[in-house]
Amino acid sequence: MNARVAKEEIALLMPSTLSHYADEPRLGQQANEPSLMNRLSAAVAWIADLPRRRSVIAELNELSDHELADIGLNRSELNRVFDPEFAASRSRTRGAFSRVLAS
Repeated sequence: MNARVAKEEIALLMPSTLSHYADEPRLGQQANEPSLMNRLSAAVAWIADLPRRRSVIAELNELSDHELADIGLNRSELNRVFDPEFAASRSRTRGAFSRVLAS
């Protein structure tokens, strides 16, 4: 028996859960855990960015304490300049400071 079934009819008969399976984590992978390729690309990007980071930290080390204070840093914070949490805390502090100055 060769009954022809249109694609639209098959789509109506099949449950629409195909995208549900694509969203589920794979075996051994947590829901919010980045994939291996994402980790590898992040590692490669970090290594490629390393010379620029070193040159920026070297330039900051050449500044005097007074010049560092002018840009809002001190010597103990130089190694944390590229830390995302440090940058976020600095921007929150600056935002609060600018609101105080505006009022």
